[in-house]
Amino acid sequence: MNSLYLENSIIGSLFRFFSPYFSTATRPTRFLLTWLVIAQVALQAFPSLRFLHRNFLSQVTHRCLNSYYRALQNETVTSHSLRLQTAQLACSLIPAALQNEPVFLSVDDTTVPKFGKKFDAVSLLHDHACHTGKPYVNGHCFVSLTLSVPVLNQHEGKAPLIRYLAVPVGYRMWTKEQTKLELAGDLIEEVMPLLKDRQVLLLFDSWYAKSSLIERVLQYPGLDIICNVRSDSAMYELPPLPNGKPGRPKKRGKRIHMNDFTLSWNMDGMQVGHRIVLTHICGNRRIHAYVSYTTSGSRRLFFSTLNPSDLHMSCAWQERKILRDAPAEGMDYYPLKLYKLRWAIETNYYEQKAFWSLNAYRIRRQNGI
Repeated sequence: MNSLYLENSIIGSLFRFFSPYFSTATRPTRFLLTWLVIAQVALQAFPSLRFLHRNFLSQVTHRCLNSYYRALQNETVTSHSLRLQTAQLACSLIPAALQNEPVFLSVDDTTVPKFGKKFDAVSLLHDHACHTGKPYVNGHCFVSLTLSVPVLNQHEGKAPLIRYLAVPVGYRMWTKEQTKLELAGDLIEEVMPLLKDRQVLLLFDSWYAKSSLIERVLQYPGLDIICNVRSDSAMYELPPLPNGKPGRPKKRGKRIHMNDFTLSWNMDGMQVGHRIVLTHICGNRRIHAYVSYTTSGSRRLFFSTLNPSDLHMSCAWQERKILRDAPAEGMDYYPLKLYKLRWAIETNYYEQKAFWSLNAYRIRRQNGI
């Protein structure tokens, strides 16, 4: 069996690629765990370990089912180590020519419905997208992190363009022992040591735009945030200049609202306004605030801690037209264009649920899940 996967080029390549995920385990355990991953890739499903063994593993390794159960109980291989290895592999995909390009982290959560109440940490959850046709579902909530890295996409007869490859780093199951904000902060702090020499932009929606998470992640000097926020978020003008009068100077100017923005820029069919403001959730930092107005009449508010002039991105070489077509006079609005890269995490959720059995597990215990 050892000679099979060494002589076969495809199996050998898969072993060389996946074995580093289990480098801390013993050689027999690493052998079994790597075959588990190859089986999942081959069958494109993982409803249960018994399913993998019956349909694939028993025919290629001749190891009993209990051997794989024991391998999965190995304490040296943890979800933390798997996430770190995935992030390292994603960073290794960045070519030398793009080492100075920014990378993007996206945080969000997804609901996995479970038909039964015997599962650990199962609870009644609000399904904001109504994927099941009902506003509330019984199931699990997972907070996840996606790392988007720049790679070159070669077109025949044309110069290579930069596209962003979205790699799902990992999941943390919400169990009410920690808030989803704390789980998101933990996931970000796991990968930031790998990204300390890069410009990192963190993208998330309005649910995660809370001061506890923002203050926690902005301690990293190379990290900036671009996020959607609630429409009633408090914003203030910059403090007025000293007027020579006695007394403590004001820390903030007067409060402003979304209707106070002048919609002076047309971007992708939207009217957009931009101001530099102060907010409560970002402390004393000066924030670039954007208000978008669509033809349907809806307004949305976005905050960005990124100064557009500090962005290290080769805009003209981006594969996405929305990022490539950026006139110099519109660069102040560029962070709002970058927020669209967050949609990759939603695409990952769909792919993993539809094709990779993310919602098909039948394991009841938290450790097993």
